[in-house]
Amino acid sequence: MGLKTWTVLIFGLALTAACGGGPISSAANDPVRALLSGDAMMLVSWDANGDLNVTTEEVNAGLAREFARADANGDGSLSPIEFQSWANNVLGGGPMGPYRLDFDRNVDNTITQQEFDTEIRARVDQYDENGDDMLTRSEMTRLVGTARPPPEQRRPRILNQ
Repeated sequence: MGLKTWTVLIFGLALTAACGGGPISSAANDPVRALLSGDAMMLVSWDANGDLNVTTEEVNAGLAREFARADANGDGSLSPIEFQSWANNVLGGGPMGPYRLDFDRNVDNTITQQEFDTEIRARVDQYDENGDDMLTRSEMTRLVGTARPPPEQRRPRILNQ
């Protein structure tokens, strides 16, 4: 991932944390935490003009680029190995999702460009909360509860001796 993508990603997360709708836990001083999934990180990288939004045109261009990147042998479909290699490089690996069977709904061990496009477009639609055909950073992040207490609230660990 390029420096521009990381910069935009970090800025987007910082902006989301700073502009959040208030604390999401009962304690007002708990930090706000946000989650950006593997597919959202990919979508962020499709912001070609750097305006911090991903438009329909950028999604279309991104889909073509990503399928071409994933289709290593250029045969017009993705084998399980091609998909896994792409997912490791672009989505952050196995546990991040989306998973191969999210794309290969007919379970024939081949992902066509239509299957690829259908799954990614469904995810874009899911993120586009206001239906304006444009993804903003806030639409691609999800606030989550406190993952762990801040350091001053942590209980000391008891180590086996």
